[in-house]
Amino acid sequence: MQLSAQQRYATLQVMGTRLWVPRVHLQGAAPSVACDWPAPAKPISARERLLHQQHQQNQEHQQSQQPPVALPVTVQTVEQPAVAQPLQPLQATVWLLANGWQLVMENTDHQPGLQEADIKLLHNLLMALYPDGLGIVAQQVFNWPLLGVPVAVGDEGELSMTLHAFLTGARVQGVQLAGCLVFGERLFRLMEKSTSMPRLFASPSLFELQQDALRKQAFWQQAGNSGLRAAFASSPVVL
Repeated sequence: MQLSAQQRYATLQVMGTRLWVPRVHLQGAAPSVACDWPAPAKPISARERLLHQQHQQNQEHQQSQQPPVALPVTVQTVEQPAVAQPLQPLQATVWLLANGWQLVMENTDHQPGLQEADIKLLHNLLMALYPDGLGIVAQQVFNWPLLGVPVAVGDEGELSMTLHAFLTGARVQGVQLAGCLVFGERLFRLMEKSTSMPRLFASPSLFELQQDALRKQAFWQQAGNSGLRAAFASSPVVL
């Protein structure tokens, strides 16, 4: 049975297909564009399928006849875990000043303690930082490892905590610490791990300051830029 146009549209609408068929060509309207529908793919015949299979089999046979290619052999090396090196003993001289500041100076192998040149250098430095004059309240020596206390090999954290306890513990109970000036890279690295130290500043070791005048000049410039000179001079005498 042949359906009328209205019946065909109604049937397509029920099926969910919406079509628009032009009935009148409006004046001035753009011409309709023809859709370029792709042509359906031509099915492969049985003969073409057989030729394609034979071609693949010939390729596989040729590859199997070729000699195998020797691949580079990768030798995996097992990395040995790094062996922790024992920490070197540490000895440091600590000055407690009248304005609540502490000077911490490492005594190295070539500098077993404060020598006359060291004391003169420290005296000149204190005069430059505190022109009104500043006295030394206490002088003590820190030694590590502690006698009779076992220490794990390479345990730098324990050394840092021990040094921090020495500088802030019972020996300065009742003292309002204002700051700490550390001489030597190793000492400053250990002190950096102790975040509760107030106003922590670094300086080259006393030995380095005496051997290199340019380094001494650079430290004094850095002391101004970092705020060390201003902080030290503004700390009143409390002891």
